[in-house]
Amino acid sequence: MESRRTPQRTDRGETLVELVVAIAIIGIAAAAILEGLLVGIQTSVMHRNDASGGAYVRSFAEAIQTDVDTNGYKTCANAQSGYALVTVRDLPAGYTKTVTAVQSWNGSAWGPCTTDGLQRLDLKVTTTGDALHRADERLTVILRRPCNGSAATAGADPCS
Repeated sequence: MESRRTPQRTDRGETLVELVVAIAIIGIAAAAILEGLLVGIQTSVMHRNDASGGAYVRSFAEAIQTDVDTNGYKTCANAQSGYALVTVRDLPAGYTKTVTAVQSWNGSAWGPCTTDGLQRLDLKVTTTGDALHRADERLTVILRRPCNGSAATAGADPCS
């Protein structure tokens, strides 16, 4: 009697466990890559807001300087509200500008706004949005009452 052998199958497939493990590894790697891209995009937005805010706060300071040259020096009592109204050209929607503090020089130190002649303005430009993407850029500017007669505010001459 001849023995008959059944042919052995050499086509071996993947088991369900192996497939689940492979899919899990690919899923974790894809999630890590996507998270890295998301962090890169968010960081880019924050840096752009910081850079833009810095440029706009400097533009705010220049607009105040132009306003003083054109319209005159504002007294200490009116400085915060008066300079806050200065228009910053090309300030886009989503950015707000404020004069956060005004101080005057009393001869030896900066203090409460009591005298005129030398003022310290603290300026701030803020982007709107959620806390993650918001940027506050600050700049301190020192203003001196100009000596040119056309722009100087009526009153005591600071140049004499």
